Amino acid sequence: MSVHSAVRRVLMSIVRSAAAAATAACSSAATPVTAESQRAPGQKPLTAAELTDALPVDADFPGFTAEPQSMSLLEAEEVVTVDNAACRPIADMMSVHPKRPREAMAWATLKANDAPLRAAPGSVTLTSHADDDAQVWMRELEDALAKCNRFTASSERGWTHRFQVKPLPSVTVGDDSVAYILTSVLAPGGKGNVITVVRTGGTFATYLMNQDADRPSAIPASIAGRQHKKLQLAAAEH
Repeated sequence: MSVHSAVRRVLMSIVRSAAAAATAACSSAATPVTAESQRAPGQKPLTAAELTDALPVDADFPGFTAEPQSMSLLEAEEVVTVDNAACRPIADMMSVHPKRPREAMAWATLKANDAPLRAAPGSVTLTSHADDDAQVWMRELEDALAKCNRFTASSERGWTHRFQVKPLPSVTVGDDSVAYILTSVLAPGGKGNVITVVRTGGTFATYLMNQDADRPSAIPASIAGRQHKKLQLAAAEH
C-alpha cells in the first residue's frame, strides 16, 4: 500500500481502518503570546500556500520524519453524516463539508524514526477557518468528547462504519487542544488511531498516529509546540 493510500483513508486524520481493509478529555493552555493576539480582528484565514509553508519538513520534528503532500487529502465525495448529533463535531473531522467550513488545508505524512519500515505513517493536517469558527469547533469537540462514545458514520463515497471514541489527556500547548482515540469496531486487535487537535488562533493542527501502545497518548508536546510556533509566525506575517 502506498503512503498516499494509507494516509488518505483518514479524513482529517481519521483512518477508516479494518472495514476499508487498511486498517479528551480536553486540555487548554494559552501560551504567553498567541496567534490570536498577533492577528488583527477580522483578519482573513491563512491561505493554502501559507499553511504549506508552515508544514514540517524532513526532520523538523524531533524523533519523526515529515513529508509534505501535494495531493488532496479529502475527495469531493467524502461528505460524511452521522447517526448521533452529539457526535457530529468528531465526525465532521472526516467530512469534506463540515458544519464549520475549512478555508484552506495542507498536510504531511508523519512517521516515527523508530517505527517498523512497513508501518503505515501518520499525518499532520493544517486547516484554517474563518473568524471564530476554530474556537467554536474546538468547544464543540470538547462537548462531543464528554457526551459521545460511539457513532455510525456514512459517506457519499459509499462507506458506512461504526466507531468508538475514547477521550485522552491532551497536550498543554496551543490556544486549546483535545485528544482522543477513534477506533473502528472492526479494527484488527481493537486498536484505532490517536487524534490530537491543537488550535493556534484560527488554525487547527490535527495529528493522526496509529495506536501502537497499550497506553496511547496524545502527540508529544515537543512536536505540537513546534508546530504551534510555526503557525504563530505564519499568522504574524499574514
